[in-house]
Amino acid sequence: MPQQGTSTTLFRLLASCLGLLLLLLLPQQLPAQCIDTHEPGCRHPAEVGMAQRHCIDPTKYWQCKALGQPAQLKYCRPNMGFDQDLNACVPWIAWVWQPCQEPVSRPPGWEAC
Repeated sequence: MPQQGTSTTLFRLLASCLGLLLLLLLPQQLPAQCIDTHEPGCRHPAEVGMAQRHCIDPTKYWQCKALGQPAQLKYCRPNMGFDQDLNACVPWIAWVWQPCQEPVSRPPGWEAC
């Protein structure tokens, strides 16, 4: 009859080997969560002066001041969210979730998720 210390050691060894095997079988590059704020590239004349909703946080929006310059991140006043249809911040009671709109252009070096 084996001693209890021997069976515990054997169990730990087998569990460690199984854990190592599982780690080796997992994909090497797990895809990360895509976080796309829909920042415009400010590379098209239609974007200048037009506000673009921040897709992660509806209390924020992007605005292009000039072509070729990075978009500026703007904030709505407290208790307000940015409404893309009205192109303005509105009280939460009037705000309705809608899918984000793709900007006309994207910043240089931007890659899709």
